[in-house]
Amino acid sequence: MSTATDILRAAAPLAAALALAGCVSEDRVAAEAIGALRLGDPSKAIAWSGDLATNSTYSANRGMLEAGRVNMIAGDVEAAAFWYTKAVDTAVERSETEPVVKVGDVANTVLASTVTDDRTRNYQLAPYELNLALEHGIVVQDLAGRRTAALADCRLASFVQANLAETYGADVAKASSSTNSTAQAIYDGKAAALEEMIASTANSWENPVLWWVSGVLFEANGETDRAAQCYRSAAALRPECAVFAADSARGARPAQPSPGKARLAVVVGEGFVRRRVALKVPIPIYTGMSFDMPMYEGGAYVPSQVRVGVMGGPSGLASPALDVEALAARDLKEHLPGIIARNLTRAALQAGAQAAVNHCGNEYAQIAVFVGNLVVSAIRSADLRCWASLPAGEHVWSAEVDPGTRRVEASIGLYNAATTVELKPGETKIVYLNIMK
Repeated sequence: MSTATDILRAAAPLAAALALAGCVSEDRVAAEAIGALRLGDPSKAIAWSGDLATNSTYSANRGMLEAGRVNMIAGDVEAAAFWYTKAVDTAVERSETEPVVKVGDVANTVLASTVTDDRTRNYQLAPYELNLALEHGIVVQDLAGRRTAALADCRLASFVQANLAETYGADVAKASSSTNSTAQAIYDGKAAALEEMIASTANSWENPVLWWVSGVLFEANGETDRAAQCYRSAAALRPECAVFAADSARGARPAQPSPGKARLAVVVGEGFVRRRVALKVPIPIYTGMSFDMPMYEGGAYVPSQVRVGVMGGPSGLASPALDVEALAARDLKEHLPGIIARNLTRAALQAGAQAAVNHCGNEYAQIAVFVGNLVVSAIRSADLRCWASLPAGEHVWSAEVDPGTRRVEASIGLYNAATTVELKPGETKIVYLNIMK
C-alpha cells in the first residue's frame, strides 16, 4: 500500500500538469492579433476584438475598446463609433442632469478568487482608457459626419475629466497614503522602470489631446469660450507642445479659416503601446512563496519625429502631444497597492491552510492541501489585460489648406500613413492617422 509520501510524490507533477493544461493566455492571443494589425492585416484583430466584446466572461469591456480601435485603424468609422460608444457607456451612466462616472476602486483589496487570480475580475475601463475612448470616439463620430454627436461627447469629456480629477484623484491620494509597508517594499524593489515611464505625466485621468480635439470642434461650432478653456487645459498638461501653446495663446479669439480656406487638424498615433509582462516576486513574509506582478519593462517612451503634409499644400513637423505609455504605466502604479494586497491575502490563506493541517497531523489532509496549493500556485498569474491596440504616443498638427479633395500623409522615416479628405471653404475637419511601426 502506498504511503502518504509516495502519494505526495505522485500527486505533485500531476497537479502541475493539470494546472498548466488549464491555462489560457488571452495575452498571447492579443499579441498575435496586434502583430497581424502591425503587418497591415486588420481582419484577425477585428475578429479577435469582436469575439472578446461579445463572448468574453470577464473581458467584454476591454473587447469593446479593442474593437473600436481596430475598426478605426481599418477605416470602418461606423463600426468604430458603435464600439466606442458602447465602451464609454460601460463607464459613464448618461442622464439629462449629470452623468455618473464609474471606474474601479484603486485601493480595492477584495479577493476576486482564492483559487485563481485577478484575471477572474470583471474588466473595468481605467480612466486613461475612458478618455482615449472618448477622444477616438469623437474623431470617428465627426469623420462619420455626425458633428452634433461629436460635440455632445466633447461636452461629456469635459465633465468626465473634471469628475475624475475630483473623485478618482482623491481615491489615488488616499490609497497611496495607506499602502502597507510590505506592499510598499515589494513595489519599491520592482518598479524602477515604471517610475521612469510615468515621469512625463501629472496624472492618469487627463488627456491633453482629448482637450484639444474638443477645443477644435467647439471653436468650429462658434463656442469660443469653451474652446479657449479646452486649449488652456491641453497646454497646461503639455506646455511643450507647440500646437497646444499656440491655440491657448489665442484665448477666446477664434481662428476660423481665412476666407476661401479650410482648417485641418491632424492627430497621428505612433506604433503600439508596449505590453505588460509578469514579474515573479517573492513574498518576504512567507518563505518560498511568490506571486506574479504585472509590470512594464524598458525606459520611457521617446517620441519619433513625425512629418505631416497635405499634397499640394502645407507640411511640417507634428508636435508630440500625448505619452500613452506613461498614462498606462501611471494607471498600473495606481492599482499596484491593491494588486499586491490581494496577492498577500491569498498567500496568507494558503499558508494558514497548510499550517492548520500540519498541526492536526493528518498526512492525507496535508497532501490534499499541499496539492491544492500547488495547483493554485501553478495556475495563478498576473492580470496583464489592458487596451493593447493603443498607440505608444500621439502627435498633433494643424494648418489652413485650400478646399477640395486633399491627400494628407504622416510619416516617420520609411513608415507612413495617409488618407484623403474632402474640404469645403470655411470648414474645420479632424483627421486621425495611425503609423504602424
